[in-house]
Amino acid sequence: MTTSIPGDGDSAPSGIAALTAPAVTGITRLAAIDTVRARLALAVDLGLLLPGERVPPVDDVAEALAVSPITARRALESLADEGVLVRRRGRAGGTFVADVPAHSAVAEIRSYLADAGEVHELIDRRVLLECAIVHHAALAATEADLADLDRQINRMQAASSWTEYHLADESFHIGVAVASGLDFALPLYRSALAALYRYFLPYPIAFLHGVNDDHADLVAALRRSDPVDAVRIARVHVEALHHTMFVGLPQPTAADPSAEPATSPDRSPDPLPGAAPRSDG
Repeated sequence: MTTSIPGDGDSAPSGIAALTAPAVTGITRLAAIDTVRARLALAVDLGLLLPGERVPPVDDVAEALAVSPITARRALESLADEGVLVRRRGRAGGTFVADVPAHSAVAEIRSYLADAGEVHELIDRRVLLECAIVHHAALAATEADLADLDRQINRMQAASSWTEYHLADESFHIGVAVASGLDFALPLYRSALAALYRYFLPYPIAFLHGVNDDHADLVAALRRSDPVDAVRIARVHVEALHHTMFVGLPQPTAADPSAEPATSPDRSPDPLPGAAPRSDG
């Protein structure tokens, strides 16, 4: 879910303008419904959402992808019409990835793939901000701050879908930023986080649960008031996005709907070759 930016306007830091400039937010040229279509279809193409897998309820998809329920519903319906998803009725009904989903069928995917350079730049910017924030959080976090972060970790661990996990993940990272006491930096951090979250795709929940270990390690470092270790953990956590977001995965190249999808990460807590650093953000 995209978080609003307090102080947006003339009083906001000038860096926000850089983060929201067309050069780093290419997907803003897409309508809201098309961003939902692209994110879900690309997740299917990359094998992150598997044939037969249930898609979360419309309201959950809308909240996680920062669109209205009407937009989310229309996007799901259009993907079903194009053979990427399928709708089933009855007690066990809902929306599922098609058993033989149409691949490379959604033209809007190209906008995401074309923005790979901008995504890597956003990741680098976030690394810089994240390291500064966690350094100060290690020195300033209160017991109340740490208790709230523990609650978000528990929410992520209990999440049964990528939508539930994503919302708790965002609350966790904003919570770390608040705990830093760097109020002047919050608008810039929120903007960087929101810009990058717009490119996140649905991921297997087993993978996300593995990522949650990084969050627990970070809170342990904050609780020890250890800024050096906290910065190390945060840097590895965010830099891993260069490899675990769609820009670091084998890209779908086939235009033929019958072509095989790109190889996807193993749906286990350590999905990447060589147990590479994990991160969803």
